[in-house]
Amino acid sequence: MILNRLIIIAIAFLTTYSLSAQSTIGLTKITDESFEGYTFFSPFSGTKAYLIDHCGRLVNTWDRGTQPGLAAYFLDNGYLFRTYKVDPQGPFTSASNAGGLELVDWNNNTVWSYEFNTPTQLSHHDAVYMPNGNILVLTWNLVYTNELIELGRDPDEIAPQGYMWSEHILEIEPVGSNEINIVWEWQIKDHYIQDFDPSKQNYGVISEHPELFNINLPELNSPNSNSTRDWNHFNAIDYNPELDQILISVRNSDEIWILDHSTTTEEAASHSGGIYGKGGDILYRWGNASAYERASIDDQKLFGQHGVNWIRDGLEDAGKILIYNNGNGRPGPDFSTAEVLTPIQNMDGSYPVPETNPFGPDTPDWTYGDQNGENFYSPYLSNAQRLPNGNTLVNAGSIGTIFEVSPNRVVSWEYIIPLSGDFPLTQGQNASNNSTFRAYKFSESYPGFEGVDLSPGTFIENGGNPLPCAVSTSTQSPDDPSIHNIQYLVNEQTILIQSSFSKPTEAILSDINGSVLKSFEFSDAEYRIPMHSFASGMYTLSIRTNAGALYPYKIVHVR
Repeated sequence: MILNRLIIIAIAFLTTYSLSAQSTIGLTKITDESFEGYTFFSPFSGTKAYLIDHCGRLVNTWDRGTQPGLAAYFLDNGYLFRTYKVDPQGPFTSASNAGGLELVDWNNNTVWSYEFNTPTQLSHHDAVYMPNGNILVLTWNLVYTNELIELGRDPDEIAPQGYMWSEHILEIEPVGSNEINIVWEWQIKDHYIQDFDPSKQNYGVISEHPELFNINLPELNSPNSNSTRDWNHFNAIDYNPELDQILISVRNSDEIWILDHSTTTEEAASHSGGIYGKGGDILYRWGNASAYERASIDDQKLFGQHGVNWIRDGLEDAGKILIYNNGNGRPGPDFSTAEVLTPIQNMDGSYPVPETNPFGPDTPDWTYGDQNGENFYSPYLSNAQRLPNGNTLVNAGSIGTIFEVSPNRVVSWEYIIPLSGDFPLTQGQNASNNSTFRAYKFSESYPGFEGVDLSPGTFIENGGNPLPCAVSTSTQSPDDPSIHNIQYLVNEQTILIQSSFSKPTEAILSDINGSVLKSFEFSDAEYRIPMHSFASGMYTLSIRTNAGALYPYKIVHVR
């Protein structure tokens, strides 16, 4: 019986290669400590999303025709999920604008899309796809001067245009191809505290209410991003289904917050209800306790952070929080760090609120990044991801550099996005205009890859990549143990067959159209087929075993 199977592409590394003299873009470093997988990214200034293999070769492209706005994810159901930019109907002027959400299949077909784009509302930055198929999305809503004053905002700290952008989280259920049901919502304006005007709402002692946000932060003259309009600036969202909690990054107060998602919409607008009993109030916050007046600004921990997420089950440090701390405005020189944080937590998943102290802990469990050899400063965008082998993938988003750092703090893989917008750069050039909001790496067994062809094509960059990257194809046959291994060695441009057949065995090399290029018999335990004379591309090596079965293997030849 003929078995049609695509051999898993696995990467083997024998040495550490430094790229500085060999490659300026694309794959620039690779070692045997790196995680063998496929990396996904969607550049901020382009209209496409990309999946590359571990050697930096293109596996799939989604050409969407619009810029991401900003988030893009490859889901475990095989869909591309992204926010995208629209022409805003309202006065929303920010590089972080989105307006649209969409689900796209492997072949770039739109499965579902919807736009949050009205004169008073626009989606922005990020959204998260939930296990039940619903979506949590960040939106801005206009809130006007009179309402802001009633809520306790200092009139002198209201933007002169007469409105500001208020944060609003929606949970939506996608319906059909372009509709939604809103199933839950939360608004920040229901959770303010102020000590400015006792005649207005939300008056109280700020330090006594860490569960609420001081409406008079930040000031209009703050150096924070868009503080005259977008004064909170949520820039990331994640969801924990086990705890039924939401994690958000609040850029303009240099904090992360955790909210209770188990509430009803009515409870989310109050201070009670939900499994944690606090309604929509802040369950936990960390990064800058001066925002709730329980520490000095000198004790600030986060500085303009972006990507935040819970580390997933089955990974090292599962359940902890991974943060990309951009480092804008740190004391001394600016530099970025990736940090792992363990919130102080009760057994039921709630968080103890200290009487007078800040939320703990005092310091992260782990930090990578400093000014001495671990410098990868990215002033905006960016994220980090814990990988199955214990490495951490770091996306220094604004400079378009994605790298892995091992637990012993060694950079084991590095990739510089070789694009300017949608246009490939040429090897030897220095990259620019290649920023990306997020980047993620997946193993070949990731559920989203089920049923798709992961055969790599050429490099994105013009001129290829000179960095050696030996690719090994495959494994033992399930039906004939005589086939031990079939490898394509990029360095040698040679196919290696390892077997233990007891008599001469037939092998057939064909091109992508099925034309036979070479037919021969071999009986050695190791047999090599030189490929130097063949053009780069896809080939099939078929082996007829002693039992008479024919096993075809796909080979990607790279010259």
